[in-house]
Amino acid sequence: MQNKKTSVLVLAQCDLTMRETLNTRFGTQCAFTFAENGEHPTAEQLRAAAVIFGEPSEAQLAQTENLRLLQLTWAGADKYTRMENLPQSVVLANASGAFGTIIAEYAIGSLVALYRSFGRYWSNKQAHIWQKYDHAETISGKTAIVLGMGDIGANVARRLKVFGAAVLGVKRTAVSAVPADFDEAHTLDALDALLPRADIVIGCLPNTRETAGLLTAERLHAMKAGAVLVNVGRGSLAGTDDLVSALQDGHLGGAALDVFETEPLPADCPLWDMENVLLTPHIAGPSFGGSADVQNTIWHICMDNLERYLTGNPLKNVVNRSEGY
Repeated sequence: MQNKKTSVLVLAQCDLTMRETLNTRFGTQCAFTFAENGEHPTAEQLRAAAVIFGEPSEAQLAQTENLRLLQLTWAGADKYTRMENLPQSVVLANASGAFGTIIAEYAIGSLVALYRSFGRYWSNKQAHIWQKYDHAETISGKTAIVLGMGDIGANVARRLKVFGAAVLGVKRTAVSAVPADFDEAHTLDALDALLPRADIVIGCLPNTRETAGLLTAERLHAMKAGAVLVNVGRGSLAGTDDLVSALQDGHLGGAALDVFETEPLPADCPLWDMENVLLTPHIAGPSFGGSADVQNTIWHICMDNLERYLTGNPLKNVVNRSEGY
């Protein structure tokens, strides 16, 4: 008797080439249903799915009956760790490892743009104004605190080191040895002692109970006067009002913000009009339709975990639901 194929529901954007790759590699073991690009999976497809690639809604998850593996195409998993309709029997895995390079380049590019007043020059270009600004700084010689030492934090640290910065890493759990890309490694309880050393703070943390509101008004002001904040992790890291205050009173020299406490950022938020703030709408880590390199890496992660699921080997990138990542 022929074994029943594993039902795999693909909600992520999947072009014809990738569909062929999935069917060629796994077609003898899996039956694929592709329901992305605005197509809504049927209740029958949701009930049948043992594996889902992508990000189903909570209502869709409530309709699943046979789901065993939810493989996200995002690195952040906090939306799902908070869901009540995701049974404990379902293994939740993320796409950590796909976004480190592109987000690290965003962080470095933002720092260079702030230090060289590129925002001002862009505005002047639009207005046809020829004006020079004398003030310029370098990453070299700065002390940077990287909050989060996972894939994204490590990639940021590696590039900061190349630019000549001293890099202090901060994470939730202790490390037995300092990773190669960092000069120091600390746990969160050391943050208050570290912040007065910081010329740069880069947030790469997930959204958890421990990280939400971590950068309080007091901690923002504990950084060196003129320090720069870059946040590419989660907007819950710092309250919007606290950020606005630290920028308006001149303590922070600038900020590059890709994530916010409220998204979309309200139109009346003062951050929009601050000359020393670079603001982007949560695009530091583009994937499907945004970056072919990231997209290909995501699919590699998905296929690797599907292979592991089918062969009974340990899965990668399994999310710890109690910790939120």
